[in-house]
Amino acid sequence: MEATRRNVLRVLAVGAGVAGAAVISPAALVAYGDSAALSDSTAGRSPHPDPGKLTGRLVFPDDADYDAARLGWNRQFNPYPLVIVFCQDAQDVINAITWCRRHDVAFRARGGRHALEGWSAVDGGVIIDVSEMQEIELDTHAHQATVQTGATQDQVVEALGERGFAIPTGAEVGVGVAGVTLGGGIGQLSRSLGVTSDSLTCLDIVIPDGERGARLVHADETQYADLLWASRGGGGGNFGIATKYTYRIHPVSDVVVYQITWDDWRYVGELLRTWQEIAPFADDGLGSVFNAKTRTDGHIFSNGIYRGSERQLRKILRPLLDIGDPQVTMETTSYLDAWNQLAGTTDPPRKTHIPSSWVYELLPKRGIDTVMRFLAELPGLGGEIWCLNWGGAMKRIPTDATAFFHRSPKYYMEWSGNWENDEEQKTVLAWTEQFRQALLPYVNGSYVNVPDSSIGDWATAYYGDNYARLREVKTKYDPHEFFQYEQSIRPH
Repeated sequence: MEATRRNVLRVLAVGAGVAGAAVISPAALVAYGDSAALSDSTAGRSPHPDPGKLTGRLVFPDDADYDAARLGWNRQFNPYPLVIVFCQDAQDVINAITWCRRHDVAFRARGGRHALEGWSAVDGGVIIDVSEMQEIELDTHAHQATVQTGATQDQVVEALGERGFAIPTGAEVGVGVAGVTLGGGIGQLSRSLGVTSDSLTCLDIVIPDGERGARLVHADETQYADLLWASRGGGGGNFGIATKYTYRIHPVSDVVVYQITWDDWRYVGELLRTWQEIAPFADDGLGSVFNAKTRTDGHIFSNGIYRGSERQLRKILRPLLDIGDPQVTMETTSYLDAWNQLAGTTDPPRKTHIPSSWVYELLPKRGIDTVMRFLAELPGLGGEIWCLNWGGAMKRIPTDATAFFHRSPKYYMEWSGNWENDEEQKTVLAWTEQFRQALLPYVNGSYVNVPDSSIGDWATAYYGDNYARLREVKTKYDPHEFFQYEQSIRPH
């Protein structure tokens, strides 16, 4: 059936065959059919804005750019929303939430479109997209940056890096800094500066108001402090839609960026064992990645950033450099240039599955043998492991200081595969799940920004002992569970 606005509304009206679709009353359907009830380009800017109308840039199923607007980065998901609302300011967010609440329509919040399980989109509902809100304001004297919620990591890194500052982020171009922050935010500066959310000092967030409305509040250490605590690692889409973040920014001088490549897959076990004995125990200045492809690809990589001298970095990495015949590059440069070298270009959309976990104790020989066995079993489908060293500043922050719980692992690990067709998908999903099961004796928990729909006790996996407090915050601000998705925090 053609995905026109009329057909989507018809499906919604009868509640037929659309996963997650709301059943809409005839009265509400009349409102949908009335374009004036759906949108008013001036409503959100007038002296008396009407929160009963959708405002911002609206994209409907019969618009030419609907397909481009509805899809996320992970193309295994193929959502057909009723409308995508590209918000231009906080009032548009308030209007969208209020409209959905008044008409009992499901919605999801979306930023950089990198929700790996597709939970930032919804069939037959409303996608509230904040990606066009991208203003960044710097106050270098106060060491502070205020960032609108649609800015991407690369935009923030560039704006700060040009002035000699940074916040700890991941190393992916195009990923929204908002989602990264709300889930914690891990990267090569984490061991010296903490996760991204540790630099968050306050935020503006639209939360439910009563049974049918929404309002904008400012959360900091003195007001709505529990919302700030929950926003430091509690995951996006649980309590409201944040519109603006304020970060404490950090002066970062020149760093050493390094990249090492081995082309002989026979060394993968020895390299992983050696890397895990070095990287988590180096001084706080080292942020290091270990990345191994499947045997058919054959490549093994380690790269990272060191806040110190090249001479000291070579000393730290010497046990790795002595294995095989690696290709090595090292350069002292600005943090911005180093980040750009590691991030590269935008990762093109694809169909993929990426489970994750935390390694609290170094993998024993049997654990490393398990990794080697699975890396030998997925030919030609982009299989790999990706590890990031942990510790340093992270370990010195109490696990209950913020919602981000996983402070004391030795390192982080994820594994993934890609596919093009249904048969390849079955192969990859079976491989990633069997890999997860085989690793269970050696790893613990998972990272909420790299979620996995197959996890049973996801609440403990993501949040550990902090989940009880997160439920209290959820119950206080969203007792009717208006903000929800497949693994959203549940109220009491």
